[in-house]
Order: sequence, then C-alpha cells, then structure tokens
Amino acid sequence: MTKKHIKIVAFLFAGAIASGASAQENSTVRQLEAAATASLGGPASAQAQLEQDRLRRLEDSRLPGLDRFFDPLEQSREAFAKRTGLNLSFDYQALYQKSSDSLSGTDEAASGQARIIGNWELLNRGTDNAGSFVFILENRHRLGTDIAPGSLAGEIGYLGVTATTFSDTDSTLSVAYWSQALSGINGGFVAGRIDPGDYSDILGYVNPRTTFSNFSILFSPVLPIPDPGFGVAGGGYFTDQIYALGLVSDANGSLTDVDWFPGGSEFFTYGEIGWTPARDQRYLTNVHLGVFHVDDRDDAGVPSSHGAMLSGNVTLDESIMLFGRLGWSDGDAPIARRAVNAGVMWRPGFYDDLIGFGVTVADPSDQNLDTQTTVEAFYRLDISDNLALTADVQYLNNPGFTDDDPLVFGLRLRFNL
Repeated sequence: MTKKHIKIVAFLFAGAIASGASAQENSTVRQLEAAATASLGGPASAQAQLEQDRLRRLEDSRLPGLDRFFDPLEQSREAFAKRTGLNLSFDYQALYQKSSDSLSGTDEAASGQARIIGNWELLNRGTDNAGSFVFILENRHRLGTDIAPGSLAGEIGYLGVTATTFSDTDSTLSVAYWSQALSGINGGFVAGRIDPGDYSDILGYVNPRTTFSNFSILFSPVLPIPDPGFGVAGGGYFTDQIYALGLVSDANGSLTDVDWFPGGSEFFTYGEIGWTPARDQRYLTNVHLGVFHVDDRDDAGVPSSHGAMLSGNVTLDESIMLFGRLGWSDGDAPIARRAVNAGVMWRPGFYDDLIGFGVTVADPSDQNLDTQTTVEAFYRLDISDNLALTADVQYLNNPGFTDDDPLVFGLRLRFNL
C-alpha cells in the first residue's frame, strides 16, 4: 500500500471520528432484529436486505438535505408496495482494490454491481403465513480495470477470494424463488433458484456489501458454498430458542447460467441446529453446529467433500458483536481442511458507522501449502440514509502461491434506494 493510500484511509477514519455527531439510538441492532424475522436466510439475503435498508432510511444521517431529496421517491415506492404487495428496491455497489504485491503485474481491480431486489407478497398478504416471490436481477461489471476484484486473488497468489460477490458476470437473474412463512413453526421454506450462501453457517455480520469483503472472514474456508442454483431451504423453531435450518442445492450452481441441474443429481447439502435467545435475536446472538456434504462433481472433476463448523456470535451492550468459528472438512472442494476465525464489530455511535476486525487461520486442503492467515479491518462511514463508504485493509500471510505477504487496500461505495 502506498503512502497516498494510507493517507486516504487515515483521512476517512479521522473525518468519521471528528464529525462531532452524537450517538443515536442503535439503529443497526433494530435493523438486524427486524431482518431476522423477515428472512429465513442471513443478513445478505434479499428479504433481509430490503428490511435493513427500509429501516435505515428512517434514521438521521450526516446529510439530511440529501435524505430529503430522495424522500419523494422513497414515499412513492412505499405507496406502490402497499397497493400491490410488490416491494422493489435498487442498490449499487462499487469496489476498488489494490494489492501491494502481484505475480502478474496486475495489482488493482474495480467493479460495480447494480441490483433490483424484489419481494412480491402474493399469498396471505400482511399475515404471519405470507407467501412471496423473491428475486434479484443484477449486473456486475468491471470499472476501468483489466479484472474485477473477484479475480484479484489469482493475480497475487492468494488461496481464497478477497472480494466476495464482486465479479464481472454481466446481467443475470441471481435468485428467483418462492418464500413461504409458516407461523406454526416460527419459520418457513424457500424453493427455486436460491443462493446457498444465504442459508449456510449464517452469523449476524455476514454481508459482503456492508461489512467484510474476504470470503474467509465472512465464512469458514472449510465450507465450499456453490454459486446460485435451484434448490430448497427450510427451517423453524422447536422451542422459543432452539431452531433447525437446512438446504439442498445444485452443487454446480452458476451465477450466469440459469440451468436445471446441468451436472445431473449432484447436490450441496447443509444443515444446522442452533440456539438464540429469541427469534428476532438470531443475527445478534447465536450458537450453532452446522454440517455439510457436497457430492462428486464429475464434469468439474471435483470429488465429494464433507465437514462441520461450530459457530457463534454475541452482541454486547447493543454496540459490540463478537464472532468466531471452528471448522473441519475432508476432501478437495473446500479452500481449507481446518480453520478457525474470529473477530469483532463495533458501532462507535457516529450515526450508523461501523468498525470491523477479523482474523482467519486456515490449513489449506492442499497439504503441500503452509498454514494461511487472513486479517481484515474496515471502517464503514455512514454518509446519508442511502449512501455509505467503506475503507478496508486485508493482510494475507502465507497466501498460498507466493512468498510475498500482500496488503490489499479497498474502497467500497454503496447506494440504495
């Protein structure tokens, strides 16, 4: 990282802390509580993201004038949703990453994502047993660089992904499924084209568009999550605090090809049983044991794998979230055969600003490679109800395919409406 980049990060951090904004009621906690009951999946799933963005637009921000500018559009959208049951949202993310080292000479990458998120409540609207058609139509594209951030790992010799979801796959229908709530079990199911990552080993900080970027920090690297594909997921509560969740999805899922099990009957299967103090606390405080199995993928030449994770997070004083995982796997599909990751997120009280720090230590599935350590830190600056800027730094020790230990600097901008 150059001195110029360090100065930019320092400026953003100092500006946030010196803003003089007084702490307000913890809107982040309220958002996660509401999202946990709105979606069977994790915080990054379509229904959960819609609910978090809706509540965020009700809070104060650094630029109230900009908030007022968008108020008429937001009110029109909400009125449309009340009339039709179709809740539509738009967001755009842009990410720039630059590495201190490179094997190929390519050391920077940038891409954008434009998404239309929809939740169309068609059955039992407004009740505890509502049924909805949920979809995300998106376009991922490079922004003035030779590669997208999702490909940067290969250029710097890192075994992993430095920028989860930031590829350049053009336009695609990433998810399209039926979501059915079942009040009798305080749960429900989804069926259709789903993203398995929304229902696998979920903790309350897992959202690559609003928190961390590195896959091995967001998830355990022992978990080989496929791309979106056709499948079914479901879950519910045995008691007020004990729940179960599981899914079966296409092991050959593809973000770009909407095909019906192109590799045949090759499945990714995941299940977990967990504890949380209450249903609306599932993202905030949670402990669960998860297991997975992925079938042989004949065309891809990848043998079957299986494994388990013990994961948990706890929120303290409505401002600090601690999280951690232990993971084990057998087979070549995952990045790692053993891994431990842990970290913290802290809301300092400046509007909706957020600070995060995470570490993952992993033994690669390829036993010829050394133990790898991934460290990531970020500061998300809440600019307005609709706009956030995140500065991010990753340190990659023993990255796998190089003797260098790169630093990866990132800037992510997110706009939602």
